[in-house]
Amino acid sequence: MRKIVVTGASGFVGRHVLQPLLDQGFEVHAIGRTVGSGPADITWHRLDLLSQSAEPLLAALRPSHLLHCAWITEHGRYWGAPENADWVRASQALIEAFGRHGGQRVVGVGSCAEYDWTLEGDAPWPETRACVPATVYGRAKLGLATWLADRAPDLGLDYAWARLFFLFGEDEHPQRIIPYLIRCALTGETARCTSGLQVRDFLNTRLCGEYLASVVASDLTGPVNIGSGEGVTLRDLAGFIETAVGRKLEVDFGALPDRPGDTASIVANINQIGTACNLPRSDLTGELARAVRRGR
Repeated sequence: MRKIVVTGASGFVGRHVLQPLLDQGFEVHAIGRTVGSGPADITWHRLDLLSQSAEPLLAALRPSHLLHCAWITEHGRYWGAPENADWVRASQALIEAFGRHGGQRVVGVGSCAEYDWTLEGDAPWPETRACVPATVYGRAKLGLATWLADRAPDLGLDYAWARLFFLFGEDEHPQRIIPYLIRCALTGETARCTSGLQVRDFLNTRLCGEYLASVVASDLTGPVNIGSGEGVTLRDLAGFIETAVGRKLEVDFGALPDRPGDTASIVANINQIGTACNLPRSDLTGELARAVRRGR
């Protein structure tokens, strides 16, 4: 049986990949600073990758696969946090140890923040889009991806780099756009937003977990976009939430200024993963309805 180690396994994304990996036939070992409440067949290992070496664990397990989800994710802070550099170093140490102890394939989790958001056209965004990240977070992710591409052959590793677009789902920070709009719709509060004309690609974390597990089990290499492949304006998003809640959602569009230079449209081209993997397509309205039920 193929054996995989998943880092960040109790996190916003990592928790949703565990069952799909079991379904793919993997023996799953989960690493986290806290022990999660995932499927019973998961073996949990409590480990803080920023302060503890994973080498003893990897030497004992000798996994064939590694899915690296762990990173700083604190809402509103991770974009510029100095800990991004710490995560680059810790990730490099983790992957080096994985290669030394029989590792065969590693999938790293990156972000659409690695891409150049100022380019016109090129929509939806393919994996070949230029990468010129504008944030500390994006530069750190791209730096690790570039290092991995250079280092993987020397370590004898096959690798893929999953670039996630805009995710939403269970236990999301309440100030992120979707839980914020749901809360306003449920309470009758007027939501204060930007112009709402921006087009974004939203994917539920549950589906993201299925997509990541499929990338792990596939032969895909290099960057791989993970998104719905469909764009929606924030105004339309508010309308979908209003319908799901079943009551009027008052939104003051323009109450907040658009960010200077904000990109009009950010949508993933998912042809690569769609061709290689037989995956369910995103149902945004259905997932929003489930999010509303959780929020009631």
